[in-house]
Amino acid sequence: MLRALIVDDEIASIRSLEILLSQFCKQVDVVGTARSVDEALAQTTRLKPDLIFLDIEMPSGSGFDFLEKSLCSNFEIIFITAHNNYAVQAFKYSAIDYILKPIEIEDLIKAVERVTEIRKTSIDSRSKYNALFDNLKEIIPQKLVVIVNGQYEYIDLREVVYFRLQGKAVEVHLENGLFFTINDSFASIEVQLLERDFYRIHKDYMLNTLKVKKILRGCDKFVELINGERLPLNPSKSEDFIQKVSELNFKS
Repeated sequence: MLRALIVDDEIASIRSLEILLSQFCKQVDVVGTARSVDEALAQTTRLKPDLIFLDIEMPSGSGFDFLEKSLCSNFEIIFITAHNNYAVQAFKYSAIDYILKPIEIEDLIKAVERVTEIRKTSIDSRSKYNALFDNLKEIIPQKLVVIVNGQYEYIDLREVVYFRLQGKAVEVHLENGLFFTINDSFASIEVQLLERDFYRIHKDYMLNTLKVKKILRGCDKFVELINGERLPLNPSKSEDFIQKVSELNFKS
């Protein structure tokens, strides 16, 4: 069972979530509720929950205020917000679960299932919450949380040259020449970076277009990077890719 604490300043919201959890998430045992940051901190110390459903906006302080004061504790958080605002984008990059109000049952079930799976492992979630605070400071989040050797780590996307699919593994190649393997799937990485300056130039490569030096045309097309490396460019994607880098003021 997951011992859960619900933090929300609205009694109606607390009661509604309690009912949904009792009906659709039998693995969750609500052990306490709180209506302010101070009360939530006290309840967390006393109850030691595995999971906290945390409202973002409360009169006495935000959910982020609570999180910042409790980073020494090891629990999972599912944020609850009534607004699809900039924070949601930061959640996505930081691998943080969230639910929008009014709560959709399917979203709640999926979020709880993800937490259930995480609690079965030895993964410490505190590092991804640190990444969240960094991402909240940016208009566009720069820290992408990934799993490395069974633990959450974050990478600064500004330092990434490309992601490479190597068998079933994904390598992250950095500007300093170093690379490491992550446990995330290539598909999940691609979804995260669709709105960024990354482009899948080949089935095995997703490239940071800001690291492109030039595009080499010929029978076989290649992309030359600022570090001198050359990566294959899928001919069927070449025109679209050329247009993308042109928009970023590169000369192909």
